Amino acid sequence: MNNIADSRLRSTIIVVALAATVTLGLAGCVPKPGVSASPKPSSSSHSSAPGPSVSPSANATPSSSPSTPAAATPTKIPCDTLVSAQVVYDFNPNFGLDSGFSPKSGTAAATAVADKGTACSWLNQTSSDTIAIAVARPAAAEFASLKTTAATGTAVPGLGDAAHFSTSGGVGRVDVFRGAYWLVATSVYFGSATDFGSGTDANKLVTAALGALK
Repeated sequence: MNNIADSRLRSTIIVVALAATVTLGLAGCVPKPGVSASPKPSSSSHSSAPGPSVSPSANATPSSSPSTPAAATPTKIPCDTLVSAQVVYDFNPNFGLDSGFSPKSGTAAATAVADKGTACSWLNQTSSDTIAIAVARPAAAEFASLKTTAATGTAVPGLGDAAHFSTSGGVGRVDVFRGAYWLVATSVYFGSATDFGSGTDANKLVTAALGALK
């Protein structure tokens, strides 16, 4: 009997000892408070910091800039070449070239000068009346506008590609268009479109000026 009791006691002691060992082992696996059990990130993980900004390629094609509007073409012709002294004399011997002529703002001659053209005036030594003739090669848009405006007047056949006559304040005006040239002549001596008919003195003045255009 004593042997049996001793055997049971030893078995109990062994079981208790094993249980204690297992408990202690499990206690070592429990994480301490405040310590994360998540695995540490691998040292090979990519950094979340933003990479360097990418500059535009040096070969990128820039946006096209607006084209520069076309400008008038300079047209400088000496006045005695535009209309010779003989042609002026044949028109009226009292007229002489006004070498100090400067066109008034707002006049057709002033517009021609602004377009880098030539403007000339001949003065009647007796009456102080004048004949002004100007020529220019305006930019295409202005040329078209001048032609459209002139077309509201009376057509004058036989001068240039197109010619029209008009009056304002008692001053007659003829606008002539030939190629890229615009020629304008003004005077109180120009009374109507018929003054520029073939062979007339006014026609000879304008025809001479057209002949000087190259």
